[in-house]
Amino acid sequence: MGNLYEEFESELEGWRRKYVGRPEREIRQLFLLALEREEIVSIGYSEDVILRRLAHTQLDEEIRDLIHHALVWIWKDEQMHAIYVRGTLLKSAGARLRTLAFMRQMSGVTGGWAASVRQHVRFSDAPLSRSIATLIMWGGYLLGQVPKDVWPHLDYRPFRDYCLYNIDAERTAWLCFKRVVELAQDHAETRAMADDFRRAQEDEDRHRRIFEILAHALDERDRLSQGETADALAEKIGEVGEVFLPRSRRRGPAAENPLGSGGRVFVFRGETSEEKLPLLNQVLDEAGLPTLLEERARRSGKPLSDISVAIKPTFMLGYHRKDLSTITDTELLSELALYLRRLGCKDVAVVEARNIYDKFYKNRTVADVARYFRIESPHFRVVDSSEEQVPHEYERGLAQYTVGRTWKEADFRITFSKMRSHPVEMVYLTIGNTEGLGQRCEEFFFVERQAQRETANLMLIDEFPPHFALIDAYDSAPDGLLGMMGCPRPHSPRRIYAGADAIAVDMVAARHLGVSDPRDSSLLRAACHWFGNPSKSIEVTGCDEPVVDWRGPYHNEWSTLLSLFAYPVYQFASSRGAVFVPEMDKEAFPPIEPEGMILRLRRRSLQAFLGLRHRK
Repeated sequence: MGNLYEEFESELEGWRRKYVGRPEREIRQLFLLALEREEIVSIGYSEDVILRRLAHTQLDEEIRDLIHHALVWIWKDEQMHAIYVRGTLLKSAGARLRTLAFMRQMSGVTGGWAASVRQHVRFSDAPLSRSIATLIMWGGYLLGQVPKDVWPHLDYRPFRDYCLYNIDAERTAWLCFKRVVELAQDHAETRAMADDFRRAQEDEDRHRRIFEILAHALDERDRLSQGETADALAEKIGEVGEVFLPRSRRRGPAAENPLGSGGRVFVFRGETSEEKLPLLNQVLDEAGLPTLLEERARRSGKPLSDISVAIKPTFMLGYHRKDLSTITDTELLSELALYLRRLGCKDVAVVEARNIYDKFYKNRTVADVARYFRIESPHFRVVDSSEEQVPHEYERGLAQYTVGRTWKEADFRITFSKMRSHPVEMVYLTIGNTEGLGQRCEEFFFVERQAQRETANLMLIDEFPPHFALIDAYDSAPDGLLGMMGCPRPHSPRRIYAGADAIAVDMVAARHLGVSDPRDSSLLRAACHWFGNPSKSIEVTGCDEPVVDWRGPYHNEWSTLLSLFAYPVYQFASSRGAVFVPEMDKEAFPPIEPEGMILRLRRRSLQAFLGLRHRK
């Protein structure tokens, strides 16, 4: 396959000569090429494809698990690269370049699907898909889009051959990003992104090394090579990076992250409103919060009285006192802070971040909204994370560059979310609750984003994880299509969830809300990829029963249909979020600009249609 790399070297050299004195043109061509290529492999490396292919090998489960985890992280890298390159193109592109970018992306998706079918599916298993994929490949070949040297490798061959093919494919990607870095650091418009492209280049080199390791570990019949063992293979993969290993085999900092560790999840249920505060204290005791705090104090070398604690509740999606369903119960929040004070913690901060509502309404700082909902106590201070962002260079991922100082520097972090439904994620719980503690959320919503929402979120909690997770599912839990925005008839499950592993807490709560497979939530699925899937090591203490009559976003056919269109509609037809707002308390949060008749009509219609009109 060396010819593929040499052919690409020659093509790049031709562009270098062609665009002498016009580096912006060359960068544009490289971006378009990289976008198409990254889309192809992000489809071809997808988890579902690789799992199906590995199931057809004679490898034992332990070896398949090693290969699966290694290729999952390569897949996640390639997805991140594709989104970053597309966002880079779209941020400053005119109509013509935007069209070209979308065309290249679609070409990559189509080519990736066709190549993955040809490489991983036998004709006897899917004759129609194989036939369509073959037609697409022939069309690409005749149009000069599929190099002659690639064609023999676009067929079902031993998995070892697939790995050998991708060694050269990753080398060409490395070469492409290498040239981008050379140009970007000398070009004013892209100089600031040179480090990101350098990281992408390093990613591609790691991918090449992984494919080399896998190719050498397998023989021509897809069995382990003579003398190869699971431990030896894991050691080689770990030398490339611990992220490519299953959590059980990680030994460095990644193994110390509480996320994905599993363990006990405590679910306590009450009957009346009066039981709420005693129940919180009970669950905090049973879940071992004092012990966890003492352990963190020992590790930091501080007395417990000097430990700083950051609590991330949710209240910035609150919009009116008539609907408290979107905010963490203020009494529970105050009781948690008091509990920490009784343990000796003197520095307790309640940390929240601004969201897109402040683009349209006044008085939407964290302090303003906290004051409106009477979130105040002598036991904590309120911190606006948006006002204290500090630069941070993340080890994994792209396009997240800052973090709130208080969350970053806290010795102990708690995510205290509200139980709520979400049209895209199914549920929006303790992991989603940390969104926005870095760059603002809306940076990752719209089409020119350079990272997916979940990627930006997981980058942050990878390096600054919560050490304890709580879910307020007692009173006023919003369900339905858009529970995270509000709910005219909220649920009252009378429950509090707690645990040291936020992913485990979310998985238990999601199961109680009808989400049996975490893969149904893109955020939970991505969290399991990043930190490990704790589902086999979770032990539930207390109530382990479904929440009766909970209406998730897929609770009927109509809601399901609307959920499927929720994100694309918000992304492309919401006027950058201006239309999708709840019925705001206009006295407390007046519009920044007068609502025009058309905008007002669109807002009111959607509020009525989606059930976001609060009761009088």
